[in-house]
Amino acid sequence: MLRNALSSIAISLMLVVPAVAQEQQQEALAEEVLLLNGFDTLTEDQARNLAKAPEGTAEADPNLANAWSRLGARFFAPEPVFDAAAAELADLASVEELETLRDFFASGLGQRVTALEEASQTPDMDDVNQTELGHAILANDTDADRLEALQRLALAFGTPEETAAMSLNTQFVFQKALNENLGRGIPEADLLAMIITQQDDMIDRLRTESVAGKAFVYQSLSVDELNAYSELLESEAGKKMYDAVEAGMAQELHSQMRDFAAALGAAVGAENI
Repeated sequence: MLRNALSSIAISLMLVVPAVAQEQQQEALAEEVLLLNGFDTLTEDQARNLAKAPEGTAEADPNLANAWSRLGARFFAPEPVFDAAAAELADLASVEELETLRDFFASGLGQRVTALEEASQTPDMDDVNQTELGHAILANDTDADRLEALQRLALAFGTPEETAAMSLNTQFVFQKALNENLGRGIPEADLLAMIITQQDDMIDRLRTESVAGKAFVYQSLSVDELNAYSELLESEAGKKMYDAVEAGMAQELHSQMRDFAAALGAAVGAENI
């Protein structure tokens, strides 16, 4: 009986160890992919922007703006967002899919794409209207093939409807938490209705701005290179990468925003005493 039991344990270990090794491989590959494609730079840019109060806050609510400027940098950390996205990607994508993504972003084209995206996210670009410059590029570019490639790439990143839904959901999570912590008795249904009123305008703006933004960021890429990047993003591996990134960002950002809203509420309450 003991021999049979030991044999069973040995078989179980043989089954478990390869599974653990594969999980570790997927985790390492997921992190490598997100480092190669510049997701770490994106999270740093995002944290920097969230640490600043939105335009118009100082005029509408000076106490809130003051509290935001004091506290913002303490709450929006890029590393947990990166880690959450990497964990989601490791769970969602197979080793083969992760290797496909790794190989693309490690290639010459992949590294050029990452360099262009990172350059567009530096603090030096905060005051640059990339959309306006992109419209100027499009106005001087009559190449129908290039315009079609840019439109394809814009959609490969997500439809305007999908992008608007993600943005509005994040806005709702933060505004709800902020209202609760500031003691504002706005019913959840009313708040949701207020935020949804922005949806159509946001979708229209995204339709106008998305292609122009891509025209500016990727202006040095050829039509063939634009299409090659779109092909990767449209693949199952590419879709899983963006699904994982969005899920990880939402999970961690929403948590950070709720914590930040609680701190803001306390700070504003203290200033109003």
